[in-house]
Amino acid sequence: MKAITLQPPKTAVSPSLPRASAQPRQGMRLGRKLKPYLFLLPALALILFWVYKPLVQTLSLALCRWTMVPGTEPQFVGLSNFARLLTNKDFLPAVLNTLFYTVGMLPFAVIIPLLLAVATQNVNEKARRVYRALYFIPMIMAPVATSTIFQWLCAPGTGLLNRLLSALGVVEAGASFFTDPQLCRVIILLISGWKMLGFSTILFSAALTGVNTQYYEAARLDGAGAFRQFWDVTLPMISPTIMLLVMMSVLFSSQWTFAYIDVLSQGGPYGMSTNIYYLMYKFAFNDMNVGLCAAAATMFMVFFGILALLLQRANRKLAFYDN
Repeated sequence: MKAITLQPPKTAVSPSLPRASAQPRQGMRLGRKLKPYLFLLPALALILFWVYKPLVQTLSLALCRWTMVPGTEPQFVGLSNFARLLTNKDFLPAVLNTLFYTVGMLPFAVIIPLLLAVATQNVNEKARRVYRALYFIPMIMAPVATSTIFQWLCAPGTGLLNRLLSALGVVEAGASFFTDPQLCRVIILLISGWKMLGFSTILFSAALTGVNTQYYEAARLDGAGAFRQFWDVTLPMISPTIMLLVMMSVLFSSQWTFAYIDVLSQGGPYGMSTNIYYLMYKFAFNDMNVGLCAAAATMFMVFFGILALLLQRANRKLAFYDN
């Protein structure tokens, strides 16, 4: 007698009927893909409104002539603003002063803070905190307040710094630092560098804290002295921080000096202390020439953009990341 196996009846499924859950699943997948962009939407809106909208307006004003007088409209003049900028008598001195501030800020942003951070790295923790606080105090002071303090210290005849240097025979009694073409931009550079010291020292101290001490132990076993440890271990391990501060100093040194130029010298004497940012400020608000200001802003935006790309390429080649 043969066994009989029962099979469930087959239900016919029409191929033309759509699946009921296909559309909800596609909607859920689309929602999951869009969710990150929805979280980013407020930030993107702010960036578009506060960064790219003014950028487009600046590019358009660079091709126009406008005095910002109420009731007037910008007049299209093409590239004439760029031609006038290159022939302006204050343009070349401002570029040279910008180069002076950029190169002069590098020791205050990189070399001196690195030496200070290394010198205080091996002291006890309490003393290290005190040193870091003392270094960082100038950074948190408002630039206008700092300028006012140094204006009082360097006042002709009555300033403390003026009296001290005249007593030492360095300068004549009653010398005016901010009207001397040779001393003015040097004093502004020293003030800007003094303000930058604390920020760079804190970054270097944090970078040194993250260096693995086993590298120093291995170097000591190989007979390396303090200098060789600094050169072969410390510098490569903190090279990303060094490149970061070099990039910041090169790109932002002109902005850091703007407040001190505005308060202490107003670009004088004879344009010896002005830089490109203060020159743009004068074009816009002293000469009421928005087109010339926008042309200068556009030109230096392109220049600093190219410089930033070159620094990024140098960073990828020179910086060492310990994984």
